[in-house]
Amino acid sequence: METSVGQANLLLRVPEVTAALRFYEQTLGWERLELCAAAGYALLRQPGGDAALLAAEGTAAEALRRLQAPACRELSPGGRFYVPAPPGEALERLQQRAAEAGGRWLDETEPGCWRTVTITTPEGYRAAYWQELFPSDEETLALFAAGPDRLEAALAGLGEAAGLDLARAPGTWSIREQVLHVVDLELAALHKLKFALAGPERGRAYNGNGFSQDAWAAGMRYASRPVRAEVALFRLLREHVLSVCEHTPGALARSVIASGREETAGRLMKMMAGHANVHIRRIGEIRKRHGID
Repeated sequence: METSVGQANLLLRVPEVTAALRFYEQTLGWERLELCAAAGYALLRQPGGDAALLAAEGTAAEALRRLQAPACRELSPGGRFYVPAPPGEALERLQQRAAEAGGRWLDETEPGCWRTVTITTPEGYRAAYWQELFPSDEETLALFAAGPDRLEAALAGLGEAAGLDLARAPGTWSIREQVLHVVDLELAALHKLKFALAGPERGRAYNGNGFSQDAWAAGMRYASRPVRAEVALFRLLREHVLSVCEHTPGALARSVIASGREETAGRLMKMMAGHANVHIRRIGEIRKRHGID
């Protein structure tokens, strides 16, 4: 029977649907919308309203046809998907339920920026419950200003000829690639940020272009380019933005409308700071893995 209950936008393959439901309903707290055990699939609503499809092997195509969701994104085991985190203490209860159910979880909080609790399902999918944090303007400026010192400290003792090409594992980005990615994202985000800071009033329309980080990494030869100029540029970009903020009344409250959503300069700076810090931390993890103090 065809269903009129929302279209799924995420497909997770499971060994057996009714057994898998116990984890997704009782541990993750997802709401069951439809179960068709005979056909081997179940439709659930995640926190935030998105729908996910659990399907046993060999049943996904028929389930997608019934649910009229041909564009549903399929995730491979080990893949990560983001879920809005429940408010307040519910996130702590979620961690507790995951532990009791034998699931693994990891708290990847970026102080002052966001909190992410990633729970690994029995099939190996990673459900990342993401919760935004809201620092004061003073805290945002401090986070933003600290980035260059943190990056330079993470690279201390590494030269172009040695160390920068180390990675956590084969096929993952090296230290060199992490650095070049950080600076490119900084440059891309800076365009929107400057439009927000320069606008005479809140809510100026902004149209930007998305991009693939992997395409940029390949196209601009991240794997072989030197990083010295990039590290210096990162510091100058941050100093430039901080100078603009210092001389612009109400700078962090200024905003643009992008993709139908208002984004303030303060939020953009917070997200830029958090993004850079994630990759700086990964550089530290690579150094530790290879025994470099």
